[in-house]
Amino acid sequence: MDRYAPLVCAVAARVLPGRPQEWEEVASDVFLAAWENRKKLRAGQAKGWLATVARNKAFNRRRDRREELPLEEDALLLTPDSPHVEAEQGELREVLSRALNSLDRADRELFVRHYYYGQTVARAAEEMGLNLSTAKTRLRRGRARLKEYLREVGYEFAEG
Repeated sequence: MDRYAPLVCAVAARVLPGRPQEWEEVASDVFLAAWENRKKLRAGQAKGWLATVARNKAFNRRRDRREELPLEEDALLLTPDSPHVEAEQGELREVLSRALNSLDRADRELFVRHYYYGQTVARAAEEMGLNLSTAKTRLRRGRARLKEYLREVGYEFAEG
């Protein structure tokens, strides 16, 4: 806990900015989950596992408060229940990584800031020196490009 608590809190802080009490609650939940899953954890993977669980739990808190959560994030929030699901998620992560890499650098940075780190569009735009409407347009066009890329590699989407 001493070693990874700062990492876990930093991940929670990205999703729940300005809420240090919730970061600590997320950290408690994460380390409880680590204890409960201690037999499944493999050496050398604890850091990544803790960061992923922290991110998921922080997003769950944000969703429970009914804050807006981009629908596209849901694909990244699944928790592996079996080796089969874990393998599918690994494949999905790889496909999503390639899809993101198909975007130009600035659009990719905007996507990562907004969808992965949970920054508001306004904050991401400000930090990147973009006009808010430009950032929204880039996200909309980027989503369309990503959707097209994912269709090309065999993923289908329900319309609506």
